[in-house]
Amino acid sequence: MTNNIDNNLKYNVFDYLNLSSEDKLEFFMETRSSLSFLASYWFNFDNVKANISTYDEPDLYTLDYLIGKSNQEIDNFFKERPDLLLLLPKLLGIRDNKFEKPIRNKILKIQDVSGVYTLDFKDIDLDKLDLYLQFLHDSGLDWVFKIGLRKSVHDYAVGVEAGMDSNGRKNRSGDMGELYLETALKKIGEAKGWLAHGQSTRSSIKEWYGIDLDESFQNRRFDGSLFNPIRKKLYLFEVNNFNSSGSKSKASATEFKDLHDRFSRTNHEFIYITDGKGWDSDRSHLIEAMEYIGKVFNYRMIESGYLNSYLE
Repeated sequence: MTNNIDNNLKYNVFDYLNLSSEDKLEFFMETRSSLSFLASYWFNFDNVKANISTYDEPDLYTLDYLIGKSNQEIDNFFKERPDLLLLLPKLLGIRDNKFEKPIRNKILKIQDVSGVYTLDFKDIDLDKLDLYLQFLHDSGLDWVFKIGLRKSVHDYAVGVEAGMDSNGRKNRSGDMGELYLETALKKIGEAKGWLAHGQSTRSSIKEWYGIDLDESFQNRRFDGSLFNPIRKKLYLFEVNNFNSSGSKSKASATEFKDLHDRFSRTNHEFIYITDGKGWDSDRSHLIEAMEYIGKVFNYRMIESGYLNSYLE
């Protein structure tokens, strides 16, 4: 996103939408650009806050007692309060998908130089207390308590969650378009008093907006949604970074025709946002999208206010 409105585009949004499909395609291709990282790409602090809320905060503050303590004092503490060992996976950034299946049993398998052992983090097995303490020390978490912390375990937990989210985002560069779209929709929603969300499904649309989409959308996920509460009108979006590294476009003539036919019978609209050099080799799918759904915008168009102007 950028705060600079590009006034050098030779068409406004309605001029662009009234072009023939061929002229619309040429203008689209001329104005393509690429995404840079949004400020919100690096961390999603809503995720951090949501994950921290799953901790038992009084227990976290109880662990503050361990700051600056020796290994023996740490061991003695957990022998007196073995229930607090349940916090170890969270403090080590271990997500649920790392537990053995079924995940609800919270069984963690740990490799040791002498073999593999398992620990139950749903209900502490007191017969394995020495193994829990070995796991704590071998993981390096004892260093955090003894030397690494100055103030609170709670602050450390926030850092763990922030680090987990940051690492996940760096491995999800393919989702940059979705993050870009969500940011754009929320800004428009805030300005207009409309409701906006990122990834949206039939069930979440019902929950957020009170709208029942046709059952044929049961398994469909949209990259964003925007709802005008006055007109009871829903706008649904897909976004696609179609780069030149062998990725495939989401576009297909059958899909766009189907979406056009289904939305034409409602008060709702579908809008496609896409960009990238990959369209050089797949112009036919792009022009089909323009013919069937009409509203196809690239990033420069969004940054230039096309979407905001269209929705006024």
